[in-house]
Amino acid sequence: MFAKVFILCAALAAAHASLLAAPIISTGVSNRAQTQDAFGNYAFNYGIRDGLGAANSRAEVGDAHGNKKGTYTIADIDGRARRVDYVADGLGFRATIKTNEPGTAASAPAAALVASPYAGPVAPVVNHVAPAAPVALAAPAYAAPIAYGGVMGHGAALGLGYGAGIYGAGIAKAIF
Repeated sequence: MFAKVFILCAALAAAHASLLAAPIISTGVSNRAQTQDAFGNYAFNYGIRDGLGAANSRAEVGDAHGNKKGTYTIADIDGRARRVDYVADGLGFRATIKTNEPGTAASAPAAALVASPYAGPVAPVVNHVAPAAPVALAAPAYAAPIAYGGVMGHGAALGLGYGAGIYGAGIAKAIF
């Protein structure tokens, strides 16, 4: 009987230990580059493509005067793509967006309706702060002392002390 159980266990272990060939899954690739000189001029870029085909990237160059020029792209696996080219300098931040996302076609942006038309200047809001009421402090209260050595104390009430209970030293000697 023991031999049959052993053979059954060995067969189950051998079946469980067989290797299953799993397909190799691409988890994606990424790259990164960065340069900077002592004058504050810099350039960096990175690109990421995941295993499903989605991609995003960014590149930027800047100088010591705070001028920046760059681009970033996002491409989803469903075909949507967006590219933003931007410049930030003394004239402010300016971006040009190119996309194929649905609902983003510029039909007549100057003719867009505004939900609430301008109705003239608005009176300033003045906030008055009321003085805080004095805080009344209560007299300190002292709690009653906690019971010491009660039912859950040192075991005297439960018969768990030395020489008490069925496994205590005195009773054990009397029984045996």
